[in-house]
Amino acid sequence: MQAMSPAVLRDGSEVELRPLEPADRERIKRLFFRLSPESVYRRFLSPIQEPSEVGLDRLLDIDHAGREAVAAVVKDEVVGVARYFRADGATEADIAVLVEDAWQGRGLSLLLVDRLASLARSRGITRFTAIILSQNRPAIAVVRRAFPNASFKLDETEVSASMEIGR
Repeated sequence: MQAMSPAVLRDGSEVELRPLEPADRERIKRLFFRLSPESVYRRFLSPIQEPSEVGLDRLLDIDHAGREAVAAVVKDEVVGVARYFRADGATEADIAVLVEDAWQGRGLSLLLVDRLASLARSRGITRFTAIILSQNRPAIAVVRRAFPNASFKLDETEVSASMEIGR
């Protein structure tokens, strides 16, 4: 396991941040089953009953360059993950964040996004993009807070966000 970095959330709760790794497979499965159906729908843009092996493989396929994920860990359980994926050599990457319901509203998403943006900048990524359900106001608020100059394109059900993360 890679080194953990302690962090304190707005409410004083403590988490450890570290890169997600293949050994986290069972932790990610357990995280999934602690999510409400609404949280699952907001993250995956559709209802999912259980994580697929292919989906887990994709999430855990990390190369620490074009594909990265940061995990928030409490008592050896993953309670949140932020990840990015970029095409080879691109300076833009898609981002996704998932936080366990019990840990939502404490600033964990913002903390994960900030850590991921820092890693991305060090690897030549200058922009994140994301597709967010238009009714997912908490996610939109996190984007606005983390990236005040973010731009949004709204259609009936989704918001496309583009976030400059600097150089």
